[in-house]
Amino acid sequence: MALLAASDIPAAPVLALMAIGVIIAIGGHATRSKAAVATGLAILFLATAGMIVGGFAAFQDNPNDPRKDDPAYPGVPSGR
Repeated sequence: MALLAASDIPAAPVLALMAIGVIIAIGGHATRSKAAVATGLAILFLATAGMIVGGFAAFQDNPNDPRKDDPAYPGVPSGR
């Protein structure tokens, strides 16, 4: 299942992809290349979305979900 596979991706490659996006965007600003800026920002936003989806997938229906014991998240069913 794709959702299960998304939760098995470690955070380091996603963070590296975010850093690459920032570097490309900064390089695009330095060279005044709109295409490079747009490419860098697209990579950054896609990596950010991937991290959010991966984090959600990692804790979806997981008994180790830390939100279950936090009173700030009343909509999350208790793990107990």
